Amino acid sequence: MGEDCPFKYKGYPAGFEYPWVFPMPSERERDRRWHAIRRSMREHGFDCLIVSAPFGYMPTNNHLYYISNYVPFANRGTYVVFPLVGEPRLAVTTVLGPQFLHCASATSWIGEIVASLYPAQEVVKKLKDLKLERGRLGIVGYRLGVFQASVYDLLRESLPTAAFEDATSVLGEAMNEVSRTSEEELSLLKKACEILDLSYKAVAAALKPGVKEYELWAAAEETIIKKGGWYPHFMLATSGSSPIFPRAPASHNVLHRGDVVLFEIDANYGGITSQISYALSLGRPKSEVEEMFNLCRELYDYSLSELEKDRTFLDIETDLASRIHDAGYEPMTPQIHMYNMSVAMPMDSPPQPGDHFTVHPNVCNKDYTGGAKVGDTIRMTPGGKVERLQTTPAKLNVI
Repeated sequence: MGEDCPFKYKGYPAGFEYPWVFPMPSERERDRRWHAIRRSMREHGFDCLIVSAPFGYMPTNNHLYYISNYVPFANRGTYVVFPLVGEPRLAVTTVLGPQFLHCASATSWIGEIVASLYPAQEVVKKLKDLKLERGRLGIVGYRLGVFQASVYDLLRESLPTAAFEDATSVLGEAMNEVSRTSEEELSLLKKACEILDLSYKAVAAALKPGVKEYELWAAAEETIIKKGGWYPHFMLATSGSSPIFPRAPASHNVLHRGDVVLFEIDANYGGITSQISYALSLGRPKSEVEEMFNLCRELYDYSLSELEKDRTFLDIETDLASRIHDAGYEPMTPQIHMYNMSVAMPMDSPPQPGDHFTVHPNVCNKDYTGGAKVGDTIRMTPGGKVERLQTTPAKLNVI
């Protein structure tokens, strides 16, 4: 028992098999990721990356998980020190108790794991052990609001001669390289897409007059979990005669004939995330609602055709916004997003072979009282063609 970790707990008992099994990337995938990250670090002149976990639990933007294969479930204050040369370190917080140590020890690719009430101090110790007091150190997630400002201040105070810079894009470049070339990531992505298609079928089967919106949420969620998807994950849904995004949590609205339910859901399988936006109606909806969905379908088809023409994402996004305005509507959210595992959209670039992302055109009326959104996960083939990874129709599906 000590000041930094006042627990006698030593992790999961040696000799016992880890009892919690779930799909995860292989060590071969780890090597692919680590090689790509270090190649990007060399190209940009960084000696080390420092990565933190996002608040709460959401696989999207979880750079720490991507490097370490450890999900710091509801345990903020966990860090990875990833040097260009030398062994990385995973510093796990014990603020909520020591029990997270055995999870990290059993699942993480990183062999050097320390548990501490003050994990940021373990980051400083590791950087000094690596003799990087004058190094160029990259902070991942600072401008995204993921990396804590107080920890950044501590690092600068403890290492006053080091150069600190935001290096989120450095890791992002490596993640994009892997997304474009990894057959293992593609296999996990396709499984996540399959799970979302099944969630649509579950919602369609449950949709009938008198059903409550939260029962439809439950139908989707149950399917995702039963098929091996991670929980929790991003999910929004809303319903009514003229629904609009975003609305959460699940409401007690009772659906009637003519009502529409909209879902935008992620599924994460083996750490790889896909997304879908599907819409269903109980019979024909109001004409003004149907018109918005018809436009979304037109914009979806248009987007897929333009993605094959070497146009930048910004050009396509701007073009879609113009078409939406010309039709008398407003865009609600980005039309294209969730780019590869890095998530960050390279707006000034065209899609590259192997890229995957979400295309979900969306519109709302001028007073924001009704809207529509449909779309799914798209991948660019090696030949630069569009490949739909889901089978759910990208339209308003009348039940």
